[in-house]
Amino acid sequence: MSQPDAPDTRDIPEPRPDAKEVGARVMLVGGGARSHALAEALRRSPSVATVLLAPGTSGLERRGYRTLPVASQDLLGLAEMAELEEIDLTVVGPNTPLVDGIVDIFQQRGLAIFGPDEDAAKLEGSKVFARLLMNRLAIETPRFAICDTIARAAHLATTTTWARVFKADGIAYGKGVRVTHHASECDDALNDVMHDNIFGLESKRIVVEERLDGTEVTVFSLTDGTDVCVLGHVLNYPRLHDDDAGPPTRGMGQLAPAPVIDSETYAHIHKDVLQPTVDAMADRGTPVRGALFVDLMLVRGRALVIDYNVRFGDPATQILLSRISGDFYGALLACLGDGQLTAAVDALTFDERPRASVVLSAEGYPDKRVRGAQISVDEAHFAADDDLWLFEDGVRWLPEPDTIETTGGRIMTVVAAADTYGRAREKAYLAAEKVQFTGKHHRTDIGKGW
Repeated sequence: MSQPDAPDTRDIPEPRPDAKEVGARVMLVGGGARSHALAEALRRSPSVATVLLAPGTSGLERRGYRTLPVASQDLLGLAEMAELEEIDLTVVGPNTPLVDGIVDIFQQRGLAIFGPDEDAAKLEGSKVFARLLMNRLAIETPRFAICDTIARAAHLATTTTWARVFKADGIAYGKGVRVTHHASECDDALNDVMHDNIFGLESKRIVVEERLDGTEVTVFSLTDGTDVCVLGHVLNYPRLHDDDAGPPTRGMGQLAPAPVIDSETYAHIHKDVLQPTVDAMADRGTPVRGALFVDLMLVRGRALVIDYNVRFGDPATQILLSRISGDFYGALLACLGDGQLTAAVDALTFDERPRASVVLSAEGYPDKRVRGAQISVDEAHFAADDDLWLFEDGVRWLPEPDTIETTGGRIMTVVAAADTYGRAREKAYLAAEKVQFTGKHHRTDIGKGW
């Protein structure tokens, strides 16, 4: 009897080295600590096989992630990469691609992508649009005015006692938001806001706001354009130095859940801020789908909305996602609009224990980037504790001789969980000392008093 012919394998493609037998392929647009946290949450999802980052960082390559050679601003290149890599879902980290219309491009090609389209992204991309929407919905927000010239904004600052915050319309890069105390500071602030941010702005308008002194919190939610599901909230420490001194930053640490938000405030934010915003966007024919975060200032029992964000904010994403396990991918996919968002979020598991995060920044942050300091990490300390996380941001990996160094800005975020805020704070600061580099800076009062 003749033997059967051997199978012809010439046309069978080689399996991808990073693929599992079954599961989704996800592409994350961006890099740094936010993408690191998103990648970890997605990699834990039982329905995900592979997580790729575009462009990612060499630091994340060191952590075992595959990166793709396409910039986050190259929208057509990202769409082509999603097709080439047979991506099941693309998740956008930074705000610029969303405001520039990456979702529209992907949708035109039939590619699944998490995030709002260009029209809905105006919630974050235009401070003027957001303020006018809040005003129409009677959402409590700081007193504000919209000025179309620097001269008018300066006049308002010198003739009133409340006009002390200046925001460029559009995405506020660098010094796009300036908070002042006195009218004498307004000229420099306005020059920073407009002259340093003129590129990328959709207009030259300025939002002038009342300065508020209170407690800053962020509330996180997912939405499919109809329903809103809250994922959590954090207490923010936005200024560079202890006791809320120094220049504002994008965040130097958080506590989660925010101990200052009680059940009544939580219900108010969901019912009177998040849901009306989603409903209004749907009514105008521009439903917002994806992440919807709101920054609020708690002032004498009032919760005033400062800004909308339509993507996962950095660095608060790091502490938020450390709390979540289960099919996070399924929750993001449900935001595309299959009516299953509430069920997908209800299926997640949330660890409600207190958490503290500490951001480690490089010398010169936030005004300038000082690079090149070698970083030493006691990896064993983090590996030995399942309630510790270390998310990499401004880190560059040098394979030869296998070292990492700073690239400026925020370098790493340490997150710790414990049974009290005090113990979480102690654990986070102990872990922060296990990361060393020249010029390292962090606040020492995160969680103090809680």
